[in-house]
Order: sequence, then C-alpha cells, then structure tokens
Amino acid sequence: MKAVVIHELGSSDVLKYEDMPDPQIRPRQVLVRIKAASINRGDLGRREGTYRGATAGAALPLVLGWDVAGEILEVGQEVEGRHVGQRVVATLAQGGYAELAAVNVAGTVPIPDSLSYEEAASIPIAFLTAWFALLKIGELQDGEVALIQSGGSGVGMAAIQIAKHAGATVITTSGTEDKLQRCREMGADLAINYRQGDVPAEVSSFTAGSGVNYVLESVGGETFSNSLKCLAAGGRLVTVGNTSQSTSPVDAGMLVQRGLRIIGFSLSTQMGRGGVMGELYRILELFEQGALRTAVDRVFPLKEASEAHRYMADNRNFGKVLLVP
Repeated sequence: MKAVVIHELGSSDVLKYEDMPDPQIRPRQVLVRIKAASINRGDLGRREGTYRGATAGAALPLVLGWDVAGEILEVGQEVEGRHVGQRVVATLAQGGYAELAAVNVAGTVPIPDSLSYEEAASIPIAFLTAWFALLKIGELQDGEVALIQSGGSGVGMAAIQIAKHAGATVITTSGTEDKLQRCREMGADLAINYRQGDVPAEVSSFTAGSGVNYVLESVGGETFSNSLKCLAAGGRLVTVGNTSQSTSPVDAGMLVQRGLRIIGFSLSTQMGRGGVMGELYRILELFEQGALRTAVDRVFPLKEASEAHRYMADNRNFGKVLLVP
C-alpha cells in the first residue's frame, strides 16, 4: 500500500509518500480501505515532536492519522457486528495517512447513509474533543454564555454548534471576516476579529460587564490570558491545546477571589479511560437529525500531505482539511 511516512521529526518536508507493507489484522480488528483521512492540529505537533498528548513519542517510522472513513475489506475471527463492504468511520492511535489501516473493531462506527466518506472522516476528533470539553468536562448548561476561541478551527467549528445545541449563547473569535461570517452561519451570536478588536472588552460589552460562564481555548499564550479575563465569577475555562507553544502566567489570587476553574482536556487520554465511542454514536445521530453539520475546507491527495500540513499551519482553513488516497 501507499502511505505517508515520517522517518525523522521536523518540518512538513519529513512527510514521505512511499510504499509500505499492507497491515495484517488481529482477531478483533478489521481491515479498512481508507477513503478519507482527517488532518488534526495535533498531527503537526507529532510531526514536529512538540505534541504532549497520550500518543506522543511514538516510534519511528510513523504514519500519522487519528481518524479515517472507509470500507471494511476484511474482518478478524472474533469480530462481531461488522462485515465486509460496510462503510465505517474509525479512530486509531496512528496509521490514517495510508490506503489501508488495521483498526480495532471497538474503534469503528457505521457511517450514516446521509454522510459522505469525506464528511464522516472530518467528525471524530474535532467533534468528540468539543463534545467532551463542553458537555462532559466543562458542564455547559442551557442559558449560559460560552466563548469559543478560534471558531474557524475544526474543534471551534464543532464547538460553536454543540454549544448552541446545548442552549448556550455563543461568542467566538477568528482572524478574517470570511471566517467570522462562517462562524455566524454555524450559529455564533457574536463573532469577534481578534486581530482588530479587543476581545475581553467586546465580551464585556456584549455581556453587560458580567463575562462568560465558559471558555474553550486551544492556543495558549495571550489567548489563554485574555480568556481568563473574559470569565464571569465562577466561570470555567477548558483548554485542549497550546498551539502557540507559549506559557501564560496565572494570577492564583484572581482564581481564588473569583472562583474560577481551569481544566485541561486531552481526547487521547480520555480514549484510554473509555466511553468515547458511545458519544460518537450520539454525535452521528445528531448529524442524521440535521442538528449538527461539518465543514470540510479542502481535500488534498494523500501524496500532497506536506502541502496540506503547510496549508493548515498557515491557518488558511475553516473547519477540516482531509487527505484522500
């Protein structure tokens, strides 16, 4: 099979399109012919060696890719509930940037007829991260006000919709007018250009000085610090990443005085604890009902994975970037 392989950590140039042996499945695995693979921001960190999640430090050579969609070609001897020819979306620890993948059957979910392979592949990591960060970890409630930083990202695009579905008023941020308009179309009540506006000031004005109950952020640095300024008393901030690779000082006294909570969340760690795939079934049900939708920004051929990584690193995407073999 063809795959995109990393033999050394570094820039997007280390992604090499080459031949690899076809994977051999174990008794509780299925062999999937990949039709579409999602690129996630964490893939860039794994490629560079800066990613700190549960799947960091994987041995080289490495094939990236956490979520894919495709067709089952073969089932293991102990597999139940899956069959050859079935369309599935799957999560895996690695191996998505390829033509074939051996996937644990527990990591697969049938794709609803209403979704294409590309749409299905764009859902698991982005929507599960937003789902857990908002509803399970952050306990977002009907009637609360939520600030979703980086609304044009895959997680941001998903979080805007999930927060609205939960009954929250949604404020979001992005860096271009085109992305801000897309965020509004996804349901954002207020979309702020962080390059031109003062986010804490605009949040304060919109909330009549009270601030927001909840913030979801993944950038770190100044974005993290400004997010804390936006919180109302008793508010929660859930961080799911640090793409800026910068540190942020935290005033412990302010946390105590205002009763704020800062919570870190990693989907890969949560997967190790279990309970994730059941939530993916629920998310796909909401897609079938029309309550959620995805945004596939651009689809690259698998052999152009390096260009796809550069495109995403430049923040040119709204929503998801995919690879197709």
